[in-house]
Amino acid sequence: MKLLASQHIDKRKWDQMVASDEQLDFFSLSWVQDILHKDWEMLCDEEGNYLLNIPKGSKLGFSYRLQPFFIRSLHVSSKHQGDLKEIVQFLKESASYVLLNVDSENQDLFHSFGKFQLLNLSSDLEGIKANYATNAKRILKKIPADFILGESTDVPEFISFFRKQKGEELRGFTPAVWQRLTNLLEETQLRDMLRIRTIHLNGLLIASGAFISHKGTSYFLKGTATPEGKKLGAMYALIDQEISSIQETHHTLDFVGSNNEAIAQFYRKFGALDKPYRILKQNNLPAILRLFKA
Repeated sequence: MKLLASQHIDKRKWDQMVASDEQLDFFSLSWVQDILHKDWEMLCDEEGNYLLNIPKGSKLGFSYRLQPFFIRSLHVSSKHQGDLKEIVQFLKESASYVLLNVDSENQDLFHSFGKFQLLNLSSDLEGIKANYATNAKRILKKIPADFILGESTDVPEFISFFRKQKGEELRGFTPAVWQRLTNLLEETQLRDMLRIRTIHLNGLLIASGAFISHKGTSYFLKGTATPEGKKLGAMYALIDQEISSIQETHHTLDFVGSNNEAIAQFYRKFGALDKPYRILKQNNLPAILRLFKA
């Protein structure tokens, strides 16, 4: 196996693979990856076939591979799933420090796993809603009649609202990370892939969520509500509205995921199921530096 530097990757070729390969998702697209991380290398086999696009970085002379913000996991192309063991071994040896999430069902090759939630939309809408948790059904029945559900095209407003409601919980979000999120939403909006759902009450925005559509899947990228909105079940109404609106044109609602059990439980109330991704960690740093990465 070998690595192809970013400037030598045929991104049109890779994105064509993403379009036709069921294993490669929205976050595998080259332009999405370029927005969310500045430097990538393509892992290829000896014949030059593309296997996996992987992030790279360096600091103080040491190389590292860290999972970029907003990209849940990396995906290996379908035809090379059988090469996973060799790919994992290559990744372990490819940098001084490796911490990557990989989409895989294989439990033996990885140190641990995370989880995300998927909702299958292939049933009819009535059947999907019948599968909501009893608690979710009860909350939706009590949704205030004066909730105004709508859509917005105002990305800066969404970012501002999200930061105001969640910023204290997301202290790892540097200004550069917020800018990458903004850039991603703006680009998906230009490509007609973005929906920003909103709920207003008495003229005030109380909940908002950003959804991105790609290959029949709706990705719930980010969303939140004000304290009042949470009390009134606004996020339940927001997700229910998304499901109702896309069920005929999409086969999956991907909640992108949470290892936070409270959030995961919220997604499961709509009938979503937990799905695993694997976590690859390898520390090849000199012994003295390993203390800081333990």
